Amino acid sequence: MVAISSLVSFLALTGMTVMAAPAGSAGPSSSVSATSTSSPSKSASSSASTSSSSSKSSGGDVTITVKNSCSNSIQVNQLTNGGGAGKSNSVSAGGSTKVSVPSNWGGRIWAREGCDGGSDCQSGSPSSLAEFLLSGANGKDYYDVSFVDGFNLPISISPNGGSSDGKYECGSPACSSLPECPEDLQDKDSNGKVIGCKSACSAYGTDEYCCTGDSEARGTCKASKYSIPVKNACPDVYSYAYDDNTSMYACSPSDGYTVTFC
Repeated sequence: MVAISSLVSFLALTGMTVMAAPAGSAGPSSSVSATSTSSPSKSASSSASTSSSSSKSSGGDVTITVKNSCSNSIQVNQLTNGGGAGKSNSVSAGGSTKVSVPSNWGGRIWAREGCDGGSDCQSGSPSSLAEFLLSGANGKDYYDVSFVDGFNLPISISPNGGSSDGKYECGSPACSSLPECPEDLQDKDSNGKVIGCKSACSAYGTDEYCCTGDSEARGTCKASKYSIPVKNACPDVYSYAYDDNTSMYACSPSDGYTVTFC
């Protein structure tokens, strides 16, 4: 992407405020990404995609194809910035689904395991997020993988076409092997199995970890003992709210994007 290091965040680029997923929508837990107001993450998480590939349709929409490379079925969810959750799709192992969004869409896509077809899923709120802001500043699409809210599945985003000019211009952010989750952040099912990793913000709710209050300003909110190991394990992902310089990607509107889980 062009001058990625000079882009402060999706919130700064768009002036957007974003609503968290409504109760019962099976949305990710409170996050500070650009797609939610529940946590102060300033990451590009204003748009999301999960394991999907997207292309421009004749009507100008973008089709995001979400691929499931996991060994189990997943439920793919989407949330539009400033709006409610979209529909959810169940995708079997090795399968895919397509999500059509406007060419100027901003939002996030995530996936969860062990779902009953509704809002009840075995895996809880911590979710690996694919975030997008299409047709943003300078007409470019901006996207990122965010673990600011926590994480549950390996994930990657790849543009379908577009010319690459360095890692952050039409690059492919990915985390193929999840970071080790500290015991105090582990999200477990009723059998004690770890099914996700919470963020320090959702676990403790402090200004230091949530980049709120006295720690809200850029330069004041810094990487923590929890976010640094995440960044070391997965250098492409947003690990905390102001992790822009090495986590935000951009691409001239291409033939679409492919987000893959696992």
